[in-house]
Amino acid sequence: MSRIAIRYSKALFDLALEEKLIDEIHSDLEQIKEICASNPAFQQALINPLINDNLKATLLKEIFENKLHPLTFKFLALLSKKKRLGFLIEMIEHYMQKVLEYKGVLSALLISAGPLGPAQVDSIRDRIESITGKSVILSEHIDKSVIGGFVVKIKDTVIDLSIKTQLDKLRAQLVQG
Repeated sequence: MSRIAIRYSKALFDLALEEKLIDEIHSDLEQIKEICASNPAFQQALINPLINDNLKATLLKEIFENKLHPLTFKFLALLSKKKRLGFLIEMIEHYMQKVLEYKGVLSALLISAGPLGPAQVDSIRDRIESITGKSVILSEHIDKSVIGGFVVKIKDTVIDLSIKTQLDKLRAQLVQG
């Protein structure tokens, strides 16, 4: 994540916290992210350096002015003025991460070779919650190279209980011995 995205999203989060608007700004940012995801041409228009800044400001005003909290709209206008709209999605993701941290919730990625059953996912979530003492939101990802077992990534921590890693360790021991 870029330093620019971190700096701007942290400033927005701090202001939202001070104004007690964390959830409202979060909701606005989710809406913006959904619009960008569903309309790649719109997102490209925002970051295209060949499109006039006044046109971008007009576009933002027409789409968002009365649909977002004034603080969120002012944030978008500032990004447009400072030519930072190219970092918007990163800023939104960092803001959302800050909200989770503020609420004591961890975001984790669960990687497995195939789909896991709800009971298995709940068991893994419960174990992580008991270790960390925090609520956990698990995103699931399928990666057939895992072969079996699973890998959990929480920020910079990786818990690797995959068969692939166990086979790699066994292979390394056999080569040494």
